[in-house]
Amino acid sequence: MSLFSMISKASVVALMASGLSFAGIADGASKFLGNTTTSGEIPDDFGTYWNQITAENECTWVIVEKTRGEYDWTGCNLVYNWAKENHATFSFHTLLWGSHYPVWLNSLDVDETKKAITDWFDAVQEHYPDLEMIEVVNEAVKSGDNYHSGFGRGNNFIEALGGNSGNYEFVTTAFKMARERWPKAILIYNDYNTIQWQKEQAIDLLKKIKAQGAPVDAFGMQFHETTTQGSGHYCLSASTLKRALHDAHEQTGLPIYITQYDVGDKDDEFQKKCYMEHIPLLMETEYVAGITLWGYVYGKTWISCNGTDFGCSGLIKDGVERSALTWLKEYFKDPGARRYGHGLATGATKSLGNVIVDGQTIPEDYDTYWNEITTDNACTWGAVEKERGKYDFSKCDAVYNWAVINRFESRVSFKFRNLLKGTHLPHWLNGLDVNETKEAVTAWFDEVAAHYPNIYQIEVVDGAVRNSTGHYHSGFEGNNLIEALGGDDGDYKFVATAFNMARKRWPYATLIYNDYDESRWENDPTVDLILKLQEQNAAIDAFGLQASNWMVQGSGPEIKCIAGSKIRDGIQKIYDKIKIPLFITEYYISTDSDSLQKACFAEHIPAFMESEYVAGVSLWSYIYGETPWMTPTNAGLIKNGENRPAMDWLEDYFKDHWLDAKSLWYTSDIPLNPVDTLGQGPDEPIAIGNKIRLEQNTQQSYDVFDVQGVRLGKLSAYGFSDAAKMLRASKATKASGIYFLRNHTTGKMQSVGIVR
Repeated sequence: MSLFSMISKASVVALMASGLSFAGIADGASKFLGNTTTSGEIPDDFGTYWNQITAENECTWVIVEKTRGEYDWTGCNLVYNWAKENHATFSFHTLLWGSHYPVWLNSLDVDETKKAITDWFDAVQEHYPDLEMIEVVNEAVKSGDNYHSGFGRGNNFIEALGGNSGNYEFVTTAFKMARERWPKAILIYNDYNTIQWQKEQAIDLLKKIKAQGAPVDAFGMQFHETTTQGSGHYCLSASTLKRALHDAHEQTGLPIYITQYDVGDKDDEFQKKCYMEHIPLLMETEYVAGITLWGYVYGKTWISCNGTDFGCSGLIKDGVERSALTWLKEYFKDPGARRYGHGLATGATKSLGNVIVDGQTIPEDYDTYWNEITTDNACTWGAVEKERGKYDFSKCDAVYNWAVINRFESRVSFKFRNLLKGTHLPHWLNGLDVNETKEAVTAWFDEVAAHYPNIYQIEVVDGAVRNSTGHYHSGFEGNNLIEALGGDDGDYKFVATAFNMARKRWPYATLIYNDYDESRWENDPTVDLILKLQEQNAAIDAFGLQASNWMVQGSGPEIKCIAGSKIRDGIQKIYDKIKIPLFITEYYISTDSDSLQKACFAEHIPAFMESEYVAGVSLWSYIYGETPWMTPTNAGLIKNGENRPAMDWLEDYFKDHWLDAKSLWYTSDIPLNPVDTLGQGPDEPIAIGNKIRLEQNTQQSYDVFDVQGVRLGKLSAYGFSDAAKMLRASKATKASGIYFLRNHTTGKMQSVGIVR
């Protein structure tokens, strides 16, 4: 099963709560917020707060089968039936738990133990054949000579299920047994100390059982380490939590369920503070599929506050809501808390972006619609270096810097458009010979790389296909650029050279070739170009397929939209040949006919968004009258401050899909061609605005971010160079890649390349 499939599967259960018959706090959110039973009971108000339920102990083996062969499902049935009746998610906790098994098991030999375990699994399957989520094994990490929950102490659990040679074979066996009985359930491995103290051991267990073919679908991370040790009056830092979640997901490839969250403290405001720091982070981390709080009635939860009060993690005390619960209710009233981000397509794995016309002010509501941004021509060579050797990135910076800021807040990504386009080259290039042209191209690539070292999507070459008359689509004529980059003997070698030059400068960026053709869906000439680039091992990652006004056919009353079925068939044929993903670029329907524009959007957008081969869609229209280079400028979706019908349709489409937006996957991995190691040359600063101040030679504080904008923590150092050395040596940065340092005082950011 692919990672995308596993997360999708997890999300289906996480989103089932959207159809609740009661008004749970997180009703309608993109993941559930659940809780557990209270002393074996379900309080009457449970459904007014929670849309997922876990039995604290009522479904464990020790409770159900106290006498061998005699099953008492009373307590477990109470929870299971409540979930069914109230359309809530039910999580079975748990099939195997080293500290919760019948005492009679201790008297059995290996063979009888295996039979007893098999009988138990069969009994649960017979009684609950349609379980959605199952914690198959609980707390099996081996720490020193002991397992977390006592597997193997006085019983033959381990030997009965295949032993443990250091690879947790017995856990693998349990998961395989569970999959045989519940082929469609989400099978979870669950453990504690997974956020801070022993996360590496839990990750190691999961990697080992996956290597043996264990059908584990998700990682259940108990989260009782919500406060620091000692006084307990410091909430676990968001950076530590982010890093733990990131490491767990990246290293196991699994979605995560937070299975047991609680903050045990008698101080109402402190408890609220921790909830405020942790819950939004958990809700907004896309690979966290659901959250289960562990108890909510004060005095009836398992935590005691250093022996001074029992059950102090409860959220309702003496019938009155504590501050944390009041805050929690307010938090979920905000629609932004109900999804992974803000853009229309946020939650899908592909982007839905738009363009900013050169010099246009970025609308305040941009990130409420789009989660990707690009420029019209502001970043092209001809716009930036009008005079040789003098670079003006100000208009490109305006968009890039906005995206950097909003990547942390709204997850808007920036696409660089474009490095080489025949119609957007500097005029002075025409007077240079071949060698000077090569020097100029190299200098241009170097300057962009120095200014923007961390862009993730780059349209490297645009419009290099030759048409039937032999001319290049975007006019790569009138200068020596082609010869300077290796020529073109029908093999487009100059394009291959450009891509390889880009790869050296941006090892981890997605490098895109972009082009147009009015008959693309039937016979795409760009496919031939891409195949020739691939024959030369060019570092091309994706095909940017322009989709503009040729998306309609005919004229006058006979005009109509190209059928979505034709587009789907064309995408399939293109992908079958080139085997790299497609980005739909520059999609617009330029017309004053609202009905035609809406009809085309309804025909085309689903074909793009629901294709597994399309990795992103960029619209080329937003504000009516401010559409790039078009006459008339009537492709815009918002006119005089009001939505045109196509925009209304677009909003409705994603409202219908955002709960299952994870089904809008691009399911084929984007094939990158990174160099073996990152260059260890001087790290270049990212320009944030035009006021970069020099640092004093004093101790500075720096925030550390990964490429996803996740803050990993804070460090102190004497200047960027010292901070970069510390970061490279830190165990917190375990993966190769690009990281960022941001000076607390100046706001200046710098990238650091790390190779592990």
